[in-house]
Amino acid sequence: MSTSRKQGDDTPAKATTPSAAGTAEEVIAAPHTAPLPRPVPGRAVNQKALIILGVALAAIALVVWMFITSSRRKESYANRELIRARAAAEQGNLPLAASELQKLIDSYQGTDAAVEAAISLNQVRLINGQTDLAVVSLRDFLARNPAPKFVAPAQGMLAAALEMAKQPADAAEAYRKAADATDVNYLKAEYLVDAGRAYLNAGKVPDAIAAYKTVVTTYAETPSATEAKVRLAELTKGTMAGTEPAPGS
Repeated sequence: MSTSRKQGDDTPAKATTPSAAGTAEEVIAAPHTAPLPRPVPGRAVNQKALIILGVALAAIALVVWMFITSSRRKESYANRELIRARAAAEQGNLPLAASELQKLIDSYQGTDAAVEAAISLNQVRLINGQTDLAVVSLRDFLARNPAPKFVAPAQGMLAAALEMAKQPADAAEAYRKAADATDVNYLKAEYLVDAGRAYLNAGKVPDAIAAYKTVVTTYAETPSATEAKVRLAELTKGTMAGTEPAPGS
């Protein structure tokens, strides 16, 4: 802004307004910058929410990955301990095997190896003559609703323990449950043949015949079918269709 004053004039000088040309020159001389976008209501909030959501999802993924990795590592360690305990049992060192199996069960709860160890521990107890303890432990194990793949072996072992405890009727029912719990045909046939034997020892001949007949008619391709045919022939004097009297009957 400039001021002009005549010589001898005592009046204050008046400010002059810059010309239009001067204004244009100043605009041209100024550095060119794009205008900043005007803020849109809600956009900043949405972007912040998306960032928070992304961070949360990443954190969840990390936690899941750590959990899976930890579970796999735990299962691996438990399997190694299970192999070691079973090796001790195979070498005849049953007290050491029982001790190692119990430690595995306590230290690696929630793993498949720990569940297998619980079944194996009761097998060691049966070998040691601790039949009553095995029966109680196996019943408690089954009452906790283990995974289906563990039901058949546990029921089969419980049935064997009940037979050893002179409880053939209960043993037969346990063998039946073991047969129902497995999807493997040859195991079904084995458990049913065992059930037939237990039914006979309990004096339940019709139930024994029914068990053997199921093996002969439904699982004829399994190795147990031969024994089932023999037992069925003995019990029916060869009257069952497709059977022959056993030698000496």
